[in-house]
Amino acid sequence: MKKEVRLSNFELMRIISMFFIVFFHMIISTGGNLLNHTTGILHIVLEFISMIIIVHVNSFVLLSGYFQYNKKFSSKKFFHLVFMVWIYEIVLALIFGLTQLHEFSLVNIIKIISPLEFNNLWYFKVYMALYLISPYINILIKNLDQKEHRKLLILLFLMFSIVPTITNQNTFSNTGFTLIQFIFLYIFGSYLRKYPISLNTHFLNYSNKKKFIIFASIFVFLGSFNFLILQFCNNILTITTNEFIVYVADAILRNLYYYQNPILIVQSISYFLMFETLNIKIRVINKISSGIFAVYVITENPNMVKELYKFLKVDTGEMVYDKIILVKILVYSAILVLLCVIIELIRKNISKLIKNILIRLKITNI
Repeated sequence: MKKEVRLSNFELMRIISMFFIVFFHMIISTGGNLLNHTTGILHIVLEFISMIIIVHVNSFVLLSGYFQYNKKFSSKKFFHLVFMVWIYEIVLALIFGLTQLHEFSLVNIIKIISPLEFNNLWYFKVYMALYLISPYINILIKNLDQKEHRKLLILLFLMFSIVPTITNQNTFSNTGFTLIQFIFLYIFGSYLRKYPISLNTHFLNYSNKKKFIIFASIFVFLGSFNFLILQFCNNILTITTNEFIVYVADAILRNLYYYQNPILIVQSISYFLMFETLNIKIRVINKISSGIFAVYVITENPNMVKELYKFLKVDTGEMVYDKIILVKILVYSAILVLLCVIIELIRKNISKLIKNILIRLKITNI
């Protein structure tokens, strides 16, 4: 009897969101940073894309709250994830050290061995902190009725999204790279699970197709709106030297790329709800999704970041004018995601094989 295939809607979202992360890092983060070396139409297109795909991190945190709020904490899951990241840190450091691409010093070895180091992997560190305290957040969530749950979300949204954005992080500081942001989105994700949009009175008579179109439209509209704000502020900075106006425009530009940006939060929720409306079951999507986190761990490894984008020649430090670079980034991102997933699935199979051998030899009862 074949095992029933589980729903693939959020598994598909994981894959697309990770693709967004790789693509985003190529054009704006520590790897490519093409935005600093492009002008004209190419620059504008890259900015538009960045404002559309920047929902990636928020979508993963929403997903954590959606699925984790009613589950027990698993120390096994926690240590398996830490071990997985640790293994990749060691293997990649050995590869780059033995090939002499990077210095393999005693300090580097100590950093790798330290389970709390994990350079560059800011999301992993914050997520692990969130997972550790999730049992206590879950107690809070389970004891809230819908009205109180909604009030809490409004309060958190005001305090840690609206206020930081308006005050330029001077009252409450939350750039979106923080545990505060993750807790807020976790609680929001749990609300979406406890009170599904399909049961909302406003959407009861809508088909899944109509709901998908609505949420997809909101998603694209808000991304486009952020893009227009970005262009407006950029234009303002080119035509004025007024100290106050420059300060405000700079502050808005910074906050557009912070994950606590209120427009981005609503955009991320609409992106999330797009996938909730889907009813698909595809085994290969679920298989790919099972190894998707390794894409982030591998591509954001500090040694890999230094060499990967140099090897791909995404950004050589010189101005880029050829629009074919967009196609290259698209292809490179897809290939990287696929390769890293394959590597992770191989690693899982090797680990499973070793575990089975040890059990047969009665060395361990893990």
